[in-house]
Amino acid sequence: MIKFEELTLGEIEEVELMLNTSIDRAFADGKPKGRALRVLFYVAKKREVPGYKFEDTEKLTQKEALEFLTGDESKKE
Repeated sequence: MIKFEELTLGEIEEVELMLNTSIDRAFADGKPKGRALRVLFYVAKKREVPGYKFEDTEKLTQKEALEFLTGDESKKE
């Protein structure tokens, strides 16, 4: 699970650079979330797997990403 307030400044900067907008705007109501969700998942996953690549997020489902980011372990193997 990742909480916005626990992102490092470097991670926030990486998210904003990859999205070319502020993190607040990227997750504002009504904004497209696909790329923002991919970037946030990527940054969070790199904490566990330092060699994880952004391209690896492409085939991830929204459900899988949200479960990872929110810590929903109901489907954990």
